[in-house]
Amino acid sequence: MRRVRLRRKSVLINLALATAMVTGAGFAYAAVDDGGGSSRATRTRTGKVTKGTVLATVSASGSLTSPSDVGVGFTAAGKVTTLAVKVGDTVTAGQVLAQIDPTQAQEALDAAKAAVTVAQANLTKARAGTSVQQNGGGGNGSGGGNQGTGAQNTVLRGSTGGGAANGGNGSDAVPTATSTTAPPRTTAPPVTQPHPTVTVTVTKAPTATPSPSTTVDAAAVSQAESALIAANNKLADAQRALDGCVLKAPSTGVVASVSGKVGDTVSAATSTGGSGGSGGASGGQGQGGSSSASSSSTAVTGFVVIANPTGMETRVSFPEADAAKVKAGQPATVTLNVNSAIRLNAKVISVNPLPDSGSTSGSVKYGATIALEGDVSALRTGQTANISVVVAEADNALQVPSAAVSGTGATASVRVLVNGVEQRRTVTAGVVGDQTTQIVSGLAEGDEIVIGTVAATGGAGSTSGRSGQSTRGGTAGGGLPAPGTGNFPGGGATGGSGGGIPRGGSR
Repeated sequence: MRRVRLRRKSVLINLALATAMVTGAGFAYAAVDDGGGSSRATRTRTGKVTKGTVLATVSASGSLTSPSDVGVGFTAAGKVTTLAVKVGDTVTAGQVLAQIDPTQAQEALDAAKAAVTVAQANLTKARAGTSVQQNGGGGNGSGGGNQGTGAQNTVLRGSTGGGAANGGNGSDAVPTATSTTAPPRTTAPPVTQPHPTVTVTVTKAPTATPSPSTTVDAAAVSQAESALIAANNKLADAQRALDGCVLKAPSTGVVASVSGKVGDTVSAATSTGGSGGSGGASGGQGQGGSSSASSSSTAVTGFVVIANPTGMETRVSFPEADAAKVKAGQPATVTLNVNSAIRLNAKVISVNPLPDSGSTSGSVKYGATIALEGDVSALRTGQTANISVVVAEADNALQVPSAAVSGTGATASVRVLVNGVEQRRTVTAGVVGDQTTQIVSGLAEGDEIVIGTVAATGGAGSTSGRSGQSTRGGTAGGGLPAPGTGNFPGGGATGGSGGGIPRGGSR
């Protein structure tokens, strides 16, 4: 009797457990089933062919930089006497930022001016050359008769005929003769005619007097010219150094860092602050040390660093597959980590044809420079920017979700519903965008297409449960029965081998 009671007790327990499992399975099936809706809607997800813009993009991240950020330093050495700005101040181009004692610079300028004066005098002397004494020629040379006297003799000498008379005081004097022609002969008796008168004028050249001449040394002149050029260059440097004792803002912007205070001694063109113990982080008169602007990727340094967002840009790196699509001039968009709601337009300025220095085999990357457009006044150097470059675009194009397209180009295909019947149609695909794909031919606007199948094919872990199969198809001896078997209405599919409620064993 005791054994019978124990067996009855075991059967009752098993029946209670079975009832509970059946009830739970029923609730689970009801939760999965949609209550008998359309079988086509429960198995597939469909959509329409529409028109729109198809965009293909590549993305990367980088830090903002500004080529307008600038660091300025003194061009002369001296002690800081005036500091007119502090970090955070807005300055304009030409505004005085700081000054140093100009004594040393003024002394250097005076010495440079004196050196120029000396070099100019040396050049003048070299160009004048060296005097050399030379003797003039005498009057005994050929054709010089009675030269040197400066006298002019006029001699009247009678002669017959029209020949020129020879004479004169000079041995080689050349006379200039003027003759009077005799009247023609007649048949009348000869009459005695007077002899023609010949006038001879002899001019004697003056004797040259000895005069000095000069000899110019070309090498000395060249050396003096070079010395003058060097002296003028030093004078210009000294003048710039004196002018540099007053530090002025080269452009409009915001003071990002000040590397010194009044009383510090600075060197010419210093970029690390005073040498009098204050260091680069000194913050006299309320100014702090170097801010993020001077420690950013641009490494802008100077006694005063001025940040200016004008021309803000970022340099990012793309994997080689994406970099091959990026070209100068392509549009881009920029979002900031600090505020994802800020969305700015940008443009690709350049793409580096050489890989980044940190690239390795299998992870080659190429850098690109992206310039931001629009109002960038609120941006700061060093902020993290997320870049999306549009590498392909198709406007007013037929488009479908990319998940609906199989294949590429002219061999692509799409499943189309025609009067509720699914057909596979070959199409020509164009731009493959981030979410949609352009259809060049094969479809018309409004066509209904199959995007994907929602139902699962059964097996372990499937949660679709919309094809009449078990949502938990089990293995032998442990699964729940499929809908349509046992106490579950409808369906007709089985839930895997060995499904059903486990039997209670005997003890």
